Amino acid sequence: MMYKLTLLSFLPLLFSTFAFAAKPGDIAPVCIVEHINNEQTLDIASYKNKVIYVDFWASWCPPCKLSFPSLNKLHNELYKQDFEVIAINLDEDKNDALEFLQHNPVKFTVAYDREGKCPSGYNVMAMPTSYIIDKQGIVREVHLGFKEDSISKIRKTVLALLAE
Repeated sequence: MMYKLTLLSFLPLLFSTFAFAAKPGDIAPVCIVEHINNEQTLDIASYKNKVIYVDFWASWCPPCKLSFPSLNKLHNELYKQDFEVIAINLDEDKNDALEFLQHNPVKFTVAYDREGKCPSGYNVMAMPTSYIIDKQGIVREVHLGFKEDSISKIRKTVLALLAE
């Protein structure tokens, strides 16, 4: 009986975590991180009036490695139209991320979340997890994982949001 009471007492906590996950229609959670190369502060909220693709990734993640060339190409194509890719690394050791970037260079913004606050605010549960945020700071889509054909859907959504 004690086991059932203990389990039942944790259920509200479990479900409250999911209730606060960033989902389409929500205002993007507060996320303040450091640029990976210079440790300057980057605040996601400062990107209002732009469409942003926030990508939580780690160096050990094979789909993350697959996504970087496609995201870099999309960024290079659309950044002049107020589109930004912000990749937030979640490795425990920042050097792992820096080594990854040496082998997978990109021109979009890469940040490092030293304290791990942003993934908990977004309730990141897989690598990579990405959020497309519109010009008003509203989450419009959430993507778990990445496949080669993912970029065409992402591109279509970004173009539609840029046109709004």
